[in-house]
Amino acid sequence: MKLNDNDLKIFVISDSIGETAQRMIHATLTQFPALDSATIKKFPFIKDQEQFMNILTLAKDNHAIIVTTLVNQELNQIGLNFAAEHGVPYVDYMSGLIQIIQRETSIEPLMESGALRKLNSQYFKRIEAMEYSVKYDDGKNFTDLSEADAVIVGVSRTSKTPLSMYLANKGYKIANIPLVPEVPLPDALFKQKNLKVFGLTAGPNYIMNIRTERVKVLGLQGPADYNNLKRIKEELIYAEEVFERLNATVINTEYKSIEESAFYIEKHLNRH
Repeated sequence: MKLNDNDLKIFVISDSIGETAQRMIHATLTQFPALDSATIKKFPFIKDQEQFMNILTLAKDNHAIIVTTLVNQELNQIGLNFAAEHGVPYVDYMSGLIQIIQRETSIEPLMESGALRKLNSQYFKRIEAMEYSVKYDDGKNFTDLSEADAVIVGVSRTSKTPLSMYLANKGYKIANIPLVPEVPLPDALFKQKNLKVFGLTAGPNYIMNIRTERVKVLGLQGPADYNNLKRIKEELIYAEEVFERLNATVINTEYKSIEESAFYIEKHLNRH
């Protein structure tokens, strides 16, 4: 029996939230601008055979098109058999393509419900971490430090910012704070409980060479305290005192790649 425009009903059945099928349906419906309306009803998190059969029967009684994104092959086969027996239009968005990719690549699929949703949640977690780390870069902000997965402290040119951004891209919220003897640190840094603090350091000559190159690149004029060896040694002594007060895990970044330092921090965070 052909459906009239106003009779079009689509039942979306999924063992996750059904967003994949819903997007595909909306994309398909755009090809039918003359269609007055379509009722789309979602049935998410369907994993029970009895529950599935009840929905199939409801779809048959309502002359609905059935669209599924079910990873469970047993349920899919039940659905296909029911559709063939009762003449119900049935579209399976998942199993056909999964089988083709498996055949062409010889790779076993996860067969895991909600894999796309988990992938999306990881993506948004990275975006949130990036936004947080930019906001808390170089001591710009000290509120809500409790949200940080880690706080990085260190004197200038010890790779605080690139390390923070690298870790943020992996989903970690990082606040980084420069250590300058004349600039007091926020009380929140010392009062916050369970804060994981990493102190970055390097040899004074190594830092002096990097800062000297930095001065040249920027074309800075005037007092050269920034790359003065005596001044740098004073900063490093101050940094060691701060590390001790914060019970920081100290990392020497001298001649280390960002990846090496990040690996050490990530390993430490996961261990805890």
